[in-house]
Amino acid sequence: MARVDWTGQALHEIDLIVSCIEQFDPAAAARMSARLLALGDSLASFPNRGGPAEDGLRELTIVPPYILLYETDGEVVSIFSIRHGARRPD
Repeated sequence: MARVDWTGQALHEIDLIVSCIEQFDPAAAARMSARLLALGDSLASFPNRGGPAEDGLRELTIVPPYILLYETDGEVVSIFSIRHGARRPD
């Protein structure tokens, strides 16, 4: 099983997503936070589950329309970003 490392950027993006939802439904925001983290952490068992993305990264649509960008060497999964599917990559 691989180890999953979340970057500060990825965790910050989860906070932004959750803050937006929380304005309208705090319970839904808590569920979304838990779901995003659990799906990212599930890459420990299946690190190559996502498809190829730019710059040697992999991407996985975790909770449509959110896309998780990460890389793995099989032993460590480094999660770099979570972005809305409509947002252009930086």
